[in-house]
Amino acid sequence: MKNHYRATRGDKNALIRDIAPGDSLFIINEHAGDSGPSRTYREYIVTDKKDRLTGHPIVQATSHGGRETVVSVLNRERDIYSARPTGIPNVAVKDSHSAYSDVAHRAAQRAAEAHAEDAAATLASQFRRLARR
Repeated sequence: MKNHYRATRGDKNALIRDIAPGDSLFIINEHAGDSGPSRTYREYIVTDKKDRLTGHPIVQATSHGGRETVVSVLNRERDIYSARPTGIPNVAVKDSHSAYSDVAHRAAQRAAEAHAEDAAATLASQFRRLARR
């Protein structure tokens, strides 16, 4: 599996060919806000389902549970990564409580990211088990 897929015909075909149920895919988003630009990532898990019309694999977002085809995600986002980004917070656990001290904020962020990664791993193993049936 490649580390980075772009919204080209060749990469779409390679992505469809390379992924398997339970695989994690990542989208990196750029944000502009009052405090300046920032980046977050979202995680999708490849399910054991395929779209009835196109046959493309269905992915499920770990942040909100929504499902769509991997091709529609790639077309919308333009880039998909197969490795978890480092140093970027997961949008599902991004915390902006200004009441926290800096140390408490970082600790809360790490705990929330660990929880999100555990939930994604559980979801991934569920789809791997279902695909083996």
